Amino acid sequence: MISSKIRFSRIVAVAAVAGLIYWGMTAEVLSAQKEAPDAEDNAVSVSALTQVETRIIQAQSYDKQRVAQGQIEAWRSVELRAQVSGTVRELPVEQGHSLEAGDLLLKLSDSEFKARLRSAEAEVRLKKAELEAAKRLKRTNLQTETEVLRLQSELENARASLVSAKENLKHAAPVAPFAGVLDKNDAELGQFLSSGDSWGRLVNIDKLKVTAQIPQQHIAEVSVGQTTRVVLLDGRELEGVVSFVASAAETSTRSFRVEVMVENPEQLRIAGASATLVINLGSIRAHKVSPALLSLDDKGQLGVKWVDAADRVVFQKVELLSTGTDGAWIGGLPEKTRVISVGGGFVEHGQQVSPALADTASAGGN
Repeated sequence: MISSKIRFSRIVAVAAVAGLIYWGMTAEVLSAQKEAPDAEDNAVSVSALTQVETRIIQAQSYDKQRVAQGQIEAWRSVELRAQVSGTVRELPVEQGHSLEAGDLLLKLSDSEFKARLRSAEAEVRLKKAELEAAKRLKRTNLQTETEVLRLQSELENARASLVSAKENLKHAAPVAPFAGVLDKNDAELGQFLSSGDSWGRLVNIDKLKVTAQIPQQHIAEVSVGQTTRVVLLDGRELEGVVSFVASAAETSTRSFRVEVMVENPEQLRIAGASATLVINLGSIRAHKVSPALLSLDDKGQLGVKWVDAADRVVFQKVELLSTGTDGAWIGGLPEKTRVISVGGGFVEHGQQVSPALADTASAGGN
């Protein structure tokens, strides 16, 4: 009897232990089933983020420049025209020769001008004597005030004619208004020149003037005094300084005229040629990147995609400063930027991504 009770007690104990084990296993299974959806959601969420490769670029000092196509001109250039009519009697300077200010350019027949000068001088002497006589008579009330004033007016007219006669005689032998080169001389001995006829050109190339047009969106960057490189078509370079910036834009082009002064001690004969102006605008902070990192948005604006602190894509509009075989310089990015180096074509502005920092040694660029 006692043995039967003992066996029964053992059976109950074994059943109780088995029940506890079964309950525990069931609870773990139910708990696992309950937690499984959350784990799956997290796995799906992580796997749904597009993976991109990034690298950090740091801004550097960059000498910003503005490039424009220009035209080289002589510092001074004047078209020579006859100011009086006459026959060419002398040509003291040959075409292409240098002149100093005041040197004789040519000489016209002047006999008529000399005769007019003598006549004008005599007329002045006559009118002056008549006026003096009238004034003496006026003091004795033998001459009217009106007559005195009339004679005084005639004297002034005579003096004006004398000045004109002197000027005409001087114009018959014109001189160089400034030092330079007689770049063109079409006059011939014996040729008759009428007043206003063009016969030559005088230029001064001790300095050169390079003119260019700067678009209105960039003119605020340019100012007088900025150093400039002038690159000639054959590769030679000259140094210059911005000497003039127009205050108003050209009506037809909406661009502004800029002039650069270039010293020309070697008297290079390049006036009239084309050249490239490289105007130094000063130092700014900029980034050097691979051109492959540049892209266009829906509006056609040039920019770079980078990742912010929240791992979201930012499309940043940038200014292309210059390009070369070793990369492109751009402006407009934050000082230190995590740019997308791989995968940028598959993500959009504002999209959250899963970024992985690339090995900067193999990523190339900055």
